[in-house]
Amino acid sequence: MNILIGLVIAFIIIVAVFVGYSYSQKPVEVGGHDFPIDSEIVSQNTKSIQILSNIESILSR
Repeated sequence: MNILIGLVIAFIIIVAVFVGYSYSQKPVEVGGHDFPIDSEIVSQNTKSIQILSNIESILSR
């Protein structure tokens, strides 16, 4: 019985290693919408920072 449990655990570990290795070898596929969303967020953050710095300079006068 202990041998059977050991074989099952070894099989699970081997399958996990194989799946992890296979998944790590796949090239990253970037969707067509990922980059524009990221650049849009960066653009909005930059505008927000500019607005906040303008408000801060007005309040510090």
